[in-house]
Formats: sequence, C-alpha cells, structure tokens
Amino acid sequence: MLKRLNESPRLDIFIAIIIAIVSATTAFAAWRASMVSSAAGDAIRQGLIDAVKKQAATSEDWRKLYEEAGHAQTYAVTLAQVEAFENSEDKTAQAQASNIRQYLLPSLQLVADPLTTDEKYFKSDGTYDLDLRFADLEADAPDLAALDPQASFKLSDQYSSEQRWLTVGVVLLAISLFWLALSQLSMKRSRLVTLAIGVGIYLFGLIWFGLVELIFFSMRGGAL
Repeated sequence: MLKRLNESPRLDIFIAIIIAIVSATTAFAAWRASMVSSAAGDAIRQGLIDAVKKQAATSEDWRKLYEEAGHAQTYAVTLAQVEAFENSEDKTAQAQASNIRQYLLPSLQLVADPLTTDEKYFKSDGTYDLDLRFADLEADAPDLAALDPQASFKLSDQYSSEQRWLTVGVVLLAISLFWLALSQLSMKRSRLVTLAIGVGIYLFGLIWFGLVELIFFSMRGGAL
C-alpha cells in the first residue's frame, strides 16, 4: 500500500499543493515579522520624540520660573527699600518711597506675577514657593505632562522581542519548506518520510508562530 502511495501521481499533486501553502504561509510570516520590526522602530522613534518634547517643555518651564523668581526678588528688594525709606525721618526719602510705591512697585509686581500676587506662593519665612510654582507651570500643559517616553521604549522592546521570536517561526517554516521540496526529489521509498518531516515541522512552526503572536498580543493589551 505504501509502495502504491509512493508511486501515485496524486502524491505529487498533494506535495505541490502543500509546498504552495507552506510557501504562502512562510511569505506571510516573514511579512509579519517585518511589520513587527517596523513597529518597534516606530515606537522607539515616538519615544525619542516624546522625550525631546518633554525635556524642551520642562526646560522652558524652568526658564520661566527663574525669570519670574528674578523679577520677584527685584520686587522684594525694592519693597524692602521702600519700607526702609518710609520708616526713616528723612522727608526726601519718604517722598521717594511714596513715588516708588505708586509708580515702580506696581510694575515690578506685575512682571513678577503670580509669585508676588498669589498668596499660595508665599512662604512663612518671606520667600516664595518655587516648587509649587513649577508644579503649576507643568500642570498648565497637560498634553505634554501626559507624554510618557518610557512607555514607548517599553513597547519598542516588546516589539523587538516579538520580532526575534517570530524570526524563529519563519526559520521553522523555511526548514519545513526545504523538507517538502526534498520529498519531491527523494527516492520513492523515502518520500513519505521526508513529507511527514516537512509537514510536522510546518505544523510546529505554525503553532510556534501563533503562540508568539498570542502572547505578545496579550502583553500589549490587545494591540497588534
């Protein structure tokens, strides 16, 4: 019976069909591995972009904070000077203090806003709560604050790991294709053996590929 099967022309047709199916599967698997590799590159590129945006926004917030703090310090020094003049017995100094309080102090207070106008930034020792002001500046840009470069880098690592494991599946499918092609060239006695090996490796590679996809699909919360 095996001899008849080995010599049957239907076996040649069956092998040809199997080879066509495995070839198409291998091509799809290679395409999928390439897509996953591309996704890993996109994720790390997005992470770098987010990191640059976040760092630029943070640097701008620090610059603005130091600028406000400089104006607030000028205001505080000027205010202390005005108060000293007001408490002196020198009429000229008192008049100068009155002018500064009326014309200069409001302008200095305005450019130092909100450090010099919002009481929540006043500390008991007479200084300003710069940490709180910085936190408020960060909160003013929720879109930038929500950027998470590390999440993109982690996603890139997952895609890279998946790509490596998928490559193993592609190699298995390619090996099965080799054995199936060999079954076409084998002596009639060994055709069924090589065919069985090729089909077995193909099924194993298919299961491998599917499990890798399923595991990483679950790890990414349902994202391809």
